[in-house]
Amino acid sequence: MKKDVIYQTDAISGLKTLDSESIDCIVTSPPYWQLRDYGNEELLWGGNEQCVHEFDYRKTCLKCGGWIGQLGHEPVREMYINHLLMIFCECQRVLKKTGTLWVNLGDSYSKPYKYNYANGSKLGSEKNRYSLKDMKVNHLAYRIASKSLCNIPGLFAEEMVRNGWILRNEIIWHKTSCIPASVKDRFTVDFEKLFFFTKKEKYYFAQQFEPYAMSTLGRYKHSYSAKGGKNAVYRNKYGAPRGFLEINPNGRNKRTVWRIDAGNSKYMHFASYPPKLIETPVKAGCPAGGVVLDPFTGSGTTAITAKRLGRHYIGIEPNAAYVEICKQRLKNLTDN
Repeated sequence: MKKDVIYQTDAISGLKTLDSESIDCIVTSPPYWQLRDYGNEELLWGGNEQCVHEFDYRKTCLKCGGWIGQLGHEPVREMYINHLLMIFCECQRVLKKTGTLWVNLGDSYSKPYKYNYANGSKLGSEKNRYSLKDMKVNHLAYRIASKSLCNIPGLFAEEMVRNGWILRNEIIWHKTSCIPASVKDRFTVDFEKLFFFTKKEKYYFAQQFEPYAMSTLGRYKHSYSAKGGKNAVYRNKYGAPRGFLEINPNGRNKRTVWRIDAGNSKYMHFASYPPKLIETPVKAGCPAGGVVLDPFTGSGTTAITAKRLGRHYIGIEPNAAYVEICKQRLKNLTDN
């Protein structure tokens, strides 16, 4: 199997070319539901490829039930989640038994009509490139009231667990500098979720640490004793509590709220996550010299981070413009 390569194809097709149990770690962020048009070729999801299709207004074939479109453009969230499960089923196949999977996924709000990039717009064109999509989605007809959060991350995590994945952590990415919101009837959202899954109960994991809080350091200077901290009734029933006898020089076990600047990139990609967000998953979930896969490579942040941290990478990305950006970034890393 080739390593340190970016395949220009869609996630499903790219994953099917990879050997079973060949990947140590997967770190990725799929397109969010009903948010953006990346200009990718529309694919047939489900159904029968040999069918002479007759598509309705939702782009669903009346004969075989297949749906044609880009991932993230599905008319209902249940269909979107089902398509994600199809992709992560292939991820489950290619991941080693000791492998880890990390998925960054954001939510979206229900609106009577969703906005997106205008048809025919070019990557990096003028600022005004939004227009109503041709296919308008009536979310109310699918049990999601207008203005409601769609609960995509929660629904995704639930279905992943039902399909055999082990959910080890739900991590909160707190964006210390988020995009301001113009809304006045709710709070500004300044976080996204990162899910940590495994295939098996036993897997590769390198413990990660963070600094102790100053108040904790003060408490750890003095361990608990039988004469303090708990009363006599408690000590008689449960025994004398015992505190930490020494402070770990590495710090405390890393928590699940990660405060990281969303950052800016000079490269034109509208949904890239910052390298700092995925440094911990790569360090914790992939051994040195192992292979990190990103089936939604985008501008290549996962590949760049994996290479910088001494791991191999495999990327899958259908958009030719993003593939070129990724290759240029990798070249710049090598040149420097």
